[in-house]
Amino acid sequence: MNRKYVVSSIVSNISWPKIILTVILAATVIGTLVATKTLAAINRDIAAAKEAARPANVRLIKIITPNCQDCFNVELAVNDFKKQNVKVEEEKTLNFDSPEAGASIKQLAIKKVPTYFVTGEVTKNNLENFVKESGEIRDNTFIFTKLSPIFVDTETKREMGRVIVTLITDPLCSKCTDVKIVVENFKKAGVKVREIREFSWNSYDGQSVISQYRITKVPTFIFSSEFDLYDSAKSTWQNFGTVENDKTYVTRNLPLPYRDLTKGQLVGFVDLIYLTDASCIDCYKAPDVQKPILTQGYGVALRSERTVDIFSGEGQSLISKYKIIKIPTILISPEANQYTNLKNVWKNVGTVEQDGWFVFRELQQLKGVVYKDLTTNQIVGRVQSATPSATPSGVKQ
Repeated sequence: MNRKYVVSSIVSNISWPKIILTVILAATVIGTLVATKTLAAINRDIAAAKEAARPANVRLIKIITPNCQDCFNVELAVNDFKKQNVKVEEEKTLNFDSPEAGASIKQLAIKKVPTYFVTGEVTKNNLENFVKESGEIRDNTFIFTKLSPIFVDTETKREMGRVIVTLITDPLCSKCTDVKIVVENFKKAGVKVREIREFSWNSYDGQSVISQYRITKVPTFIFSSEFDLYDSAKSTWQNFGTVENDKTYVTRNLPLPYRDLTKGQLVGFVDLIYLTDASCIDCYKAPDVQKPILTQGYGVALRSERTVDIFSGEGQSLISKYKIIKIPTILISPEANQYTNLKNVWKNVGTVEQDGWFVFRELQQLKGVVYKDLTTNQIVGRVQSATPSATPSGVKQ
């Protein structure tokens, strides 16, 4: 039989309307299934979003220390917790010395009070970050642990965080760093000081402390071991000094000037010379302009300062020795090399001579000042006064 005839016969017997209807029904069923799954996924997402937005239902208990006047303010911590997405269904306050508080402290292994702990939905996602940053979870209970001193140690019942400060001073160095000001700054940052002891560096007690902690620079100060409880304050201690084996904090990185005990002398004091020209009325006043930059900007301590005129014998000698061509200027003794920040910037404004003296040369770096160029004998930067213009004839004044 002819193959084309057979195929044609089969095709002619197919019911195309039925095929089309079957395809439509199949597509409808598949579409319905896909839509159902999509809708289910959307509903799950909506439900998850609603659950995430729902406040965590919790119960909160505070343990307070009414007999500790300087203790951490737990109310502020509780208020921070309440700012989270929570619904506090019950709140209770217990005194530290009460039996109920004692039972909770033992059960939850609480080490510091005043504090608070929370039960209920404390593992809810919207509390996860707060819990990690503020405390820990034990026995399905969130316990606030990030309290700062002063607090009471629940085992010893002692108030913790009262620091003893030992000052080692140098009464003969009035321009040395005032360590009392530094200690005051720590107090303003929240460090609670119980006692300040002050010893002169050359006294018996001072020498005893210096020997115990191998101190090489004075004045200085030492914090007792309870300073270790101040996490935020001690985080910057590497800029100040060391932590000893007994947890004592010893200041070693002192700003100049100070007494170097290994050298047996005061260091950080410099001599300052103002080289001026008394005949240059318009020239800038170096003491007014550059002294504040040195002393306030770079913390340079002056041992002496004096003015030398360029027409004096010493002035001529300085100009010749250092080949100075612009005045007024300043010269700083070699001790300036001890001031790291000044030394680093000096290469942009002057030179350090072979004998160690610092000579300021780039007067144009002092914006807007008037000075004299000795090579041309000209005044540089002088503001010329305007010449009054003639009044046009016929104009009445």
